[in-house]
Amino acid sequence: MKRTAFVVSDRTGLTAEAMAHSLLSQFPGIDFNIETFTFVDTAAKASELVLRCLQIRDSTGSAPLVFLTMVNDDLRAQFTEANIGVFDLFQTFIGPMEQRLGVKSSHTIGKSHGVQDEKAYTSRIAAVHFALQTDDGMDTDNYRKADLIIVGVSRCGKTPVSLYLSLHYGLYVSNYPLTDHELGSKDLPNALQAFKHKLFGLTIDPYRLLQIRQQRYQASSYSNAETCQREIAQAENLFRAESLPYLNTTRMSVEEIGAMIVNRTKTGNRL
Repeated sequence: MKRTAFVVSDRTGLTAEAMAHSLLSQFPGIDFNIETFTFVDTAAKASELVLRCLQIRDSTGSAPLVFLTMVNDDLRAQFTEANIGVFDLFQTFIGPMEQRLGVKSSHTIGKSHGVQDEKAYTSRIAAVHFALQTDDGMDTDNYRKADLIIVGVSRCGKTPVSLYLSLHYGLYVSNYPLTDHELGSKDLPNALQAFKHKLFGLTIDPYRLLQIRQQRYQASSYSNAETCQREIAQAENLFRAESLPYLNTTRMSVEEIGAMIVNRTKTGNRL
């Protein structure tokens, strides 16, 4: 079964998009075509989208599922009164919260994604800078400043996880690639030995690693099945021998990986 879903917001759409993807993932038997429309902040833009929803309903027999986060009551009404079936994420929570708290909300657009805490924002940017500075084994002299050091074979997801932890939690995260030579020695690389308490390993299914590597390096021993299988086996053996915590990232999103690392290491949130 195929269905269309629209995420509509008068700002960045980040909140609505995250909620929509989370909810739609509960229906794995349906193939959703998800489109996100941001900064829908005028009557003309809203009308155009409502018309498109009606056209899809008329041509397919089913209107798109519309996930809506809009502060402006008039713009929201264009969708809710069009008989197309809207999941109004803003009003679903704001109305009951106003009743429970006994006060009206500010109805401020984009409040959750603005710079409300300048100190936290500055810390987050500094953490991202640190992750980039120490990415892929660079500037190992700065590992003493790191909260975490992500280790694993090349292309197993170390960089995106490091950046996510830095941006979302404000953590100082480095990452270090385990090379073929280092894996062969069966010992922790010299650069990591003094920081064993900060290490967290990532592993991945060898076949998935092969797919990722072949996207960039097809004609190389680096991207053949034997190399991928051997490197993953050696990396996991090293993690177990050194009693390092590690995760298999094959079927996990970067958000899941980040949350599990923070939970397992008890690192906490710097922000």
